[in-house]
Amino acid sequence: MFSSLRGFVNRHRRKFILGGIIVGGVIFVRYTARRLREWQEKEIKDMLDRSKRRQYFECNERTCSQMIMSLTLTLKDSIIKVLDTNAVVDKLRNGCPDKVSCWNELKVLAIARSALVVYSYAMLATLIRIQFNVMGGHVYKDIQNSNGTTTENVVQTKYMSLSSHFIYKGIKKLGLLIKDKVAEITASICLKEELTLRDIEEIYWALTSSLSADSSKDPVKNLAEYMLLSNCEEEQTPILLKLFNETLDLLESEEVQNLTQSSIRSGFSLLVDHISAFFVASPIVENGKTIQNGVSVPGTSSQTSINTKYDSNAFININKVSMPMAKIIPIINGQVPDKPTLKDFQSDLLQRLITNNELKTLGANIYEAFSF
Repeated sequence: MFSSLRGFVNRHRRKFILGGIIVGGVIFVRYTARRLREWQEKEIKDMLDRSKRRQYFECNERTCSQMIMSLTLTLKDSIIKVLDTNAVVDKLRNGCPDKVSCWNELKVLAIARSALVVYSYAMLATLIRIQFNVMGGHVYKDIQNSNGTTTENVVQTKYMSLSSHFIYKGIKKLGLLIKDKVAEITASICLKEELTLRDIEEIYWALTSSLSADSSKDPVKNLAEYMLLSNCEEEQTPILLKLFNETLDLLESEEVQNLTQSSIRSGFSLLVDHISAFFVASPIVENGKTIQNGVSVPGTSSQTSINTKYDSNAFININKVSMPMAKIIPIINGQVPDKPTLKDFQSDLLQRLITNNELKTLGANIYEAFSF
């Protein structure tokens, strides 16, 4: 029997081999097609997930930018209240017994207020971008993993309202700190002293150096101390506490602090650029208002003067142009007007922070980390 079976196999060996190849090929093709189909379905699903995640992120970014623009309006009002120069200007206009003292007070307030705008805008933009992307990542993950149920709206609202601590309370602490530092730095600068644009720039860089050297009070190294309520953990739900701790960890990270410091340096450079416009040419005085390069320089005098002319085509080395400190003070004070003007310093600073690619990348990385 075995010999007959062996003979049958030997006679039909080629048929068996060919049949085996055909059957194996069919199985292999079907297996490959099934695996290819599974791979294609997985790639399509991943592509749709990435597309949905990107769309949600882009929507989140637009809302984030709108929130930053909205909150900076409130923040500016707080800055004006903390470092109010209007009262000193009114004293000078109405006549005060000690004008030199008033001018020196205005000097400190004007410089400190412009610096406070740079610091606070950069800090707030960083915080809001972190908050929106932490929340956005969690909400997207909840949508994907729990059939449409997301973090409660009341939790989202409470979490986003954390920034109000900085706008209404933290800004006071930061403003007084900057004011004290400016007073120390400018104490030796008299009103008659001639300053160049480089000298003004050095005042701001001296301020940042002084704040950085004071590690216990440096707003960049202690972002959470200024921006988050320190004793609010007791009032938080577990979910809100988790969001708070995640935000706290990010604010204390070296990457976030370095980005904030970079935004602040960029802000001071922009501020000096705006001030430099008043060093390009001699002013024209019209009806008691100093007009320079088409910009009205806020002053304290209500007296009228004879118009003066200048040659706008003449070459001027801006680094060699100097002004008395008394004339520079109104220029610096005018960088933070009560009412915004077209293309003013604050608007340009805000636009630069919103479009900052490094901050956008930070937000994208945070969103990516929390959305999976």
